[in-house]
Amino acid sequence: MVQNICHHNTNLKDYEMRGGIISPPDRSVPLGLSIYTSSKWSSFLHTSYFIRCQKVGMDSHDEVVQHGDDDDTNIDQEEDTSDSYGSSSSDTDDEEEGALAQRVDHLLSYLHKNEFHYDSYVELINLLRQQGDLVRLRSIRKKMNQLFPLTEDLWMQWVSDEANIAQTEEEKAGLVELLDKSIIDYLSVGLWQKYASYCITEKVGNHNDIRNIYERALTSVGLHLTKGCYIWDDYREYEINILNSMTETDDLTSIAKESLDQKDRITTLYKRQLAVPLLGMQGTWRDFESWMGKDSIDEYTKQLYEQAVEKLDQRMQYEDSLLSVESTLDGYKNYIEFEKTTNEPARIQCLYERSLRNHCLSPELWQSYTQYLDTKLKVWSIAVQVYERAIRNCPWVAALWHGYLRAQERAGGPIEKMRDTVTTALNCNLGSMENDLSLWLIYIDRLRRNIKPGGEDSEEITLLRDTFQAALNHIYNRYETVESIDYLQKYWAKIEARHFNNIEKCRQLREELLNIGHKRQASYWIEYIELERAYGDIQNCQKLFSRAIRAVNDDPEGICQAWLDFEREEGQLSDWDIANAKCQDQLQVISQKRAKAVEKEAEEKKKRKEEKERSKMQDRINRKLAQTVAERNQIDADAPSREKRKFDFDSRKESGITKKSRTDGSLNNPSRERERYNEKTSVFISNVPFSAVEDDIRSFFSTCGNVKDVRLVRAPNGKFKGYGYVEFEDELVTQEALKLDRNTIAGRPVYVSENVDKSKHPTEFKFGSGMDRCTLFVKNTKDISSDRLREVFNQFEGLRDIRCVARKSGRSRGFAYIEFSNEASAANAVKTLDNTEIDGVTISVAISNPDAKETSEFEKNRKPEIRERNESKNRSTSDVPTVTSRGRGRTGLSFMVPRSVKKNDSTTSESSNNSSSKLSNDDFRKMLTK
Repeated sequence: MVQNICHHNTNLKDYEMRGGIISPPDRSVPLGLSIYTSSKWSSFLHTSYFIRCQKVGMDSHDEVVQHGDDDDTNIDQEEDTSDSYGSSSSDTDDEEEGALAQRVDHLLSYLHKNEFHYDSYVELINLLRQQGDLVRLRSIRKKMNQLFPLTEDLWMQWVSDEANIAQTEEEKAGLVELLDKSIIDYLSVGLWQKYASYCITEKVGNHNDIRNIYERALTSVGLHLTKGCYIWDDYREYEINILNSMTETDDLTSIAKESLDQKDRITTLYKRQLAVPLLGMQGTWRDFESWMGKDSIDEYTKQLYEQAVEKLDQRMQYEDSLLSVESTLDGYKNYIEFEKTTNEPARIQCLYERSLRNHCLSPELWQSYTQYLDTKLKVWSIAVQVYERAIRNCPWVAALWHGYLRAQERAGGPIEKMRDTVTTALNCNLGSMENDLSLWLIYIDRLRRNIKPGGEDSEEITLLRDTFQAALNHIYNRYETVESIDYLQKYWAKIEARHFNNIEKCRQLREELLNIGHKRQASYWIEYIELERAYGDIQNCQKLFSRAIRAVNDDPEGICQAWLDFEREEGQLSDWDIANAKCQDQLQVISQKRAKAVEKEAEEKKKRKEEKERSKMQDRINRKLAQTVAERNQIDADAPSREKRKFDFDSRKESGITKKSRTDGSLNNPSRERERYNEKTSVFISNVPFSAVEDDIRSFFSTCGNVKDVRLVRAPNGKFKGYGYVEFEDELVTQEALKLDRNTIAGRPVYVSENVDKSKHPTEFKFGSGMDRCTLFVKNTKDISSDRLREVFNQFEGLRDIRCVARKSGRSRGFAYIEFSNEASAANAVKTLDNTEIDGVTISVAISNPDAKETSEFEKNRKPEIRERNESKNRSTSDVPTVTSRGRGRTGLSFMVPRSVKKNDSTTSESSNNSSSKLSNDDFRKMLTK
């Protein structure tokens, strides 16, 4: 297979031997440098580059290759030709330029709003190249490169455009920096050739600088099996050209040694190249034989060459698969697995780079590459560079950000860089709370490891505490769940106790965990007590156990047993006796509650069963009744003398013969709860966190006065339903309690209202209509506190109240109401503050004027059947049967009998005609049993 591979130099003329030095006559300069050799290039650049780009949008590189050494002649001819187009051609060009400029402006505006739209950058760059607008072209390219890695083609265009206009030493140095930057994003043999050739042609640096560039290129792409030979050949030919130039000097005494050293350098390059499996290596071997002579090649070099040829044969099947497989990603995966069996890290890394050049958006490939660097290669500087490229290509992959942070720590990177990395990653929206939490934890771990022992209250400790708090705030504000901050706060408490010997801070953090909804969970108490036992004192442990057995409901037996075990290991017998007595009392109370719950559940189950049986019985009666009516309708159809009438089966629903509705109240009927309290000395609370307990409610109202009783309404399964009643000693305390409306418990606003029996004082809801000239409606207040609003509006006389409207979760809805005592102050506030900024936020202020049409529009937009039902309620009810205590109309079941089967009593008087004979229950029973 290898024997048939053509060397890429075979199309050149045969080399000629001159004084023992091989000189390729057709290649006086290295590969890829021919476009820079024109003597008239500079003149051509200044006279036509921008003009031609503006007219025909041609790439300057293509222009040079096309015209060659006849640039001036061809330019003059083209200018003459362009003049012959006439005015119509000029008009067409103007229209095209106008459309081009319009499209450029549109793309610039679009990218200002959507700066991460990759395709728009590519299109804009191509359009700006056509316009020849180098200033904006540079700006857009730099902006794009900040956001995205650039492909080889984009870099080639950029480098070529800059090379065409670089004249001063400063511009050339800037281009070298650009070339050095271009080789970072993806593996590219062409960019390395461009880099070296430009430095050679423009004489940027000395020979050692050029050699350094080539050595870097060999490290990067020298193992590229199909294209690596190009950079080897360029490097060798550069050295050969240096050797040839030595013969031009007159100093024959110094040239001898330099010439020998240069020949040795070229020989070494040959040997290094022949030891690497590359396409075209047979041609390189023939060149080496011509250079050295067949008899002068040592056996070791031959052996290395033969091994390289064997390696090339082994890999050609994988190279062929990359050409035949539709999805080359699978081909690269198989190829990489093969290379891993050879255990040659440099070749594995080169193959990963080749695969990423074609599949840069594959998270799986980046993760496989970085995992190999972390676990096998373990050169952390290389790992950091690869991770930086990975997150630029796949910024949405959380695992790459996590690995990048760890790689920075392994490489000894600065903490400030890790902090910036965390900030950037959090702005990439990694998709889940777990991913964000992992970012914070990796950063926190680094800060914890950076703290020196014995440094109490040092800057490092302060930074760690601030970072913990920032992480808690970020995660809670983004995901709004208490569970999301549990692990972080536990970790923080443990570090305070174990590493900083700050048991007070540890207790504070653990108490906060209990108060945000974990008082009922035994595991949280056990963890707290274990920390106290290890870093605190025994007395506090006993106090915690005493609190825990009264609060825990998920595993009361477990917490009681833990207390008894603790006293057995740490306490005296008297301590164990006290603990045992308290545990027994608490377990007895819990046992009674469980028995009541079981009894209650059994009763509920019995009621559900009875209700189900009643429903089945009613269904049987309805089916029998329908069958009877159908039979009577059939009889009526067989009797032509009788008037046929259709029985309205659904009319029985309107007359009251339906399934018996459940009239017994629920187990937690609010009206029943209210009857137990005096309305003047009690309040109704709602929107209370489900995790709240009676102690939380008492603590909430402790500033008002003595709380006489607290009753929390619970579901049949014992869970708190979020509302309840609180009774106080007197009416004055009640009034103070009402002032706590919308204050928070565990971050949730609690609604405190008067305890009013709605059966006696029904609430009537209606939309507000009419203008309230003393009340202002303020919008866009989401990030402005009520205290800040009061500070702003207090400049006007008569400020009564400020109401910031919030959701049940406590988050602002973005608007507020400001109430004044007089219309003049309200009007003055509108005139002064409307469309003004408060803390960088523009607010809107207007007189409160709810649209009176909302009520009518609301009724118009309701479903027709609901509107019709509401209208029917307003009609006369004289034809509706009076409902008895059993829920049925006084007419009984007579309405169920079709009029067609009733007797037509024509002999009765008109006065008695309105009263029909009623059917008794026995009559109805006989009718059903026929």
